[in-house]
Parts: sequence; structure tokens; C-alpha cells
Amino acid sequence: MKRIVCILLCILLLTACQPTPEEEVILNKGDGVLMKKIAEKPAEEKRLEAPARVDETIRAGDLNVELVAAVELPSGNRYPVAEVVPRTCDAAWARDMLTRIADGRTLFVRESEAGENMTREGILREVQAVQASLESFDETYGNLPESEQAEMRAQLNKALEVWSAYYREAPESTDGIEADLSDAAYKANGHMSAEIDDERPERKYHSAIEADIFGTVTFMNMDDTISRTTQYESVVGPLRGVTLNKDEAVAVAKTFLAKLGETELEPVLVFAADCPCNGEEYERHDEQAYAIWFTRPVNGMPGAMTLSQQDAYGVYSQNGGDKAYSEPCEQEYAYFLVRDSGVNWFDWYAPSTVTRIVNENVALVPFETILATFRKQIVVEAFPALESARAYVKNISDQEKMTITDAVLRIDRIALESVRIRKEGATGTFLLVPAWSFYGELVLRGENLDDLRYDGWAIEENGDAVYFVPGGCYLQINAVDGSVINPALGY
Repeated sequence: MKRIVCILLCILLLTACQPTPEEEVILNKGDGVLMKKIAEKPAEEKRLEAPARVDETIRAGDLNVELVAAVELPSGNRYPVAEVVPRTCDAAWARDMLTRIADGRTLFVRESEAGENMTREGILREVQAVQASLESFDETYGNLPESEQAEMRAQLNKALEVWSAYYREAPESTDGIEADLSDAAYKANGHMSAEIDDERPERKYHSAIEADIFGTVTFMNMDDTISRTTQYESVVGPLRGVTLNKDEAVAVAKTFLAKLGETELEPVLVFAADCPCNGEEYERHDEQAYAIWFTRPVNGMPGAMTLSQQDAYGVYSQNGGDKAYSEPCEQEYAYFLVRDSGVNWFDWYAPSTVTRIVNENVALVPFETILATFRKQIVVEAFPALESARAYVKNISDQEKMTITDAVLRIDRIALESVRIRKEGATGTFLLVPAWSFYGELVLRGENLDDLRYDGWAIEENGDAVYFVPGGCYLQINAVDGSVINPALGY
């Protein structure tokens, strides 16, 4: 319930009291400069001049920005621009992905927890949940206006009717029923899914595979019965419950990708991930897995793996925002959880193909120009996670006396990488361009911040709340023309 209230408050705070910047936001608005520079003759091969690290503090009202960052350059001295297109994610592609992952094993119907292919046991749980809501209706919904109560009661009764009808038609078990991998099923459902029976004596958990029309491939290997995790830390030694070292874990992931016909992706991030257990009691256990992210490099330049933390629509900074009329320009990456038993979780987002190198070595703007843009722009970009925390604290502070006295954005890594942007005037075709990514974490100081842990923050021994996600990127700046890249617009 706290998270629901927090989300509602965040919506109300979309026009939060953040200052309007004195200077116009620096964005490439299709003025043609970028494409002109890319079309120029390849520059002379020369390593970009940049310091090994940056140490400075930017004081900006409610948010202080600490640059305590290592500067990462690619190993080579050339900075290419490539053209890339998404893979064709049709039924034939989805079948191929599922078949390759199954590796000769039979693909069975995947029993869903809600929706298609449910058994009577699963549907009965849904029926009982609706019945319980009806039995406690007055206690739960008694404070609503009568009209809303009537509408809610009608919805619950309708749900009970639908689930009851579904129960009468559902099978007792899906054991032994092979998955429908037809074109018609893929078109109807928007995805193709199945389970692999790993020949364990009891069919309690099967490993699930899915590929969908958006180009996402997912594999959940239930051998260790662990679920995906969001608790990460640096790899500083042997992992708990794992005998593989980091290099061995990366090799396992590469072998898995090769089985899918993909040999070009390279690892860019490796973390130790805590493993929640999906056993009988859903208890946590004190073990870990290697969390590995792969991206697509271009002639030796690594691809960026970013989870953008930018104020992409300009709502917190009140700068007018950018109205996006298309889906965000997603970056391609593959994510693994690897343990001794092999790949326990796999996601592949936005699979793509590099079609050509547009410029083998494009000229880049000086690093100092990039830093100047960062100093000017960061104060109107890094607000979403911060405002979410402020809303959460405001919501529960009356009961628990939570207060935020100081907010610090700590940038600890600045990397020159290959980043996907839209190609001007070419729908469905993208460019991989050199860009600077600013990675870091948010730190909140105050009183009684412990409950922020339920909103994705870690609480340190001194009471500070830290928001960290692997690939948490607070600003990306195009290294070719110096423009700020807006992840909502894709350029």
C-alpha cells in the first residue's frame, strides 16, 4: 500500500518546485550537425585526450553533485559510428530461440499463474481470492461512496463469474501437453512460451522460456529455484554458495549466447547478486550468483549498459519537456544470473544486427566541452529517483518522523561507449554513436530513513540511504556533437 500511495504522490509531484534553468536545455533537435559530422571523412587515428579521473563538486540548491569519477576510454584509438537494425521478431525467430535453448528437450505447455494454460488448481486460488474480497467487502471498501462501492462489487462478481466458468473448462494438469509453437498462436498471444522438463522426479518447477514480438527472450532455469534479484554488490572475492570464479561464469554465459547463434556480444558489467529462494516457504537464503550484462560492441568500442535515471520528459525541472510520440530507443543488452548449475536466469532485450560501419573514426568534441555540458545540465536531469524518495518520505513522515536534510548525486564512473540513437529520417534504423555516460548513485542524509529500503534504497551503517542500480546513468552526452541524449526521444 505504501508503494501505491508513493506512486500517486509522484504523479502529483510532476510539477515539483524545481527551478527553471536560465539557459536553454542542450539537446540535439535535428539541426543536422550530427549527421554532417558523421558524413565527414574519417578522422586521423588518435587517442582522445582525457584525464584519468575527475574530482570536483557542483553545488546546486537541493542537490549537490560530486564528481569522484574514473574516466574510461575504449582500448583502441578509433571511434566508429555504425548503423544497426532490430532483429525480425516473427514466429520463426521465436521458435528458433525456444528450440535452441531447449537443446533437444521437449517443449511443454507453460502453465501460467494468471491467464492462458492455467490448471484448475491455479484457477481455484483466483476464485478463492475473489470470494475473500467479497466476504470482507464492507471492511475494505466501506468508506467509498455508494456508487463506487456498487461498481467495485459488480466488478468482483463479474470476475468470480469469469473465473468460475474458466475453472469448469480448465484441465486438472498440463503434464505431457506439448507447447503450441504455431504462427497462429504467436500472432494471437504476442509471445511464444514453453517449459522444459529437466527430468526431475517431481514436476514441481519447470524451466520456462519465452520470446515475444518486442524482441525480448527470457529463460528461467529453476534448477536452483532462485528468482531474479535486484540486490547487487561488487565482486570482491568468492561468491557465497558458488565455486565458479568470475571468468568461468562469463564463459558459461558466452557458451549460452553461442547456442543462440550470438557470438558478438561482450560482457561489460559483472556483479554479485543476492539470491532470493523460491522454495516451500519463499525464504531468503544467504547465497549469491554472478549477474552479468552483455552489450554489442562496435569495432572494439563497448556498448553502453544503462538504466537511465534522467528526467527524460522534463517534468521535474519544469523545462517544458519533450513530447515523445514513439517508444523509447531501447539499448540492446543480455542479462545473466550464473551459478554452478549454469545459467539460472537470462534476458535478452532488443536483439539487433549491425548492418554497416558508417564512419570508421568520427571526430569527437573535446572532453572539457563534455564536462561543461554536464555541469550545466545535470541539475535539471537527475530528479526522478530523488523525487520518488521525497514523495515517499512526505507520505510517511507524520507517522515515522522521516526527514531528508541533504541529497548528493555521486558520479563515480564516466565512460566513452557506443550508444544507440535514432537515425534521422529512417524509421526502424538506428545509429550506434560514441557517447559519454555518467554513472553513479544517489545518497540521502537525514533522520529515520530506514523504511526507504522498501522503496529500493540501501541503508548504510551511518543511516544514509543509497540508491544504486547497475548501469544507473544520470546523463548521456553525444561525443560527436556534444548534445545531451534524451532517452525518451532516442537522440
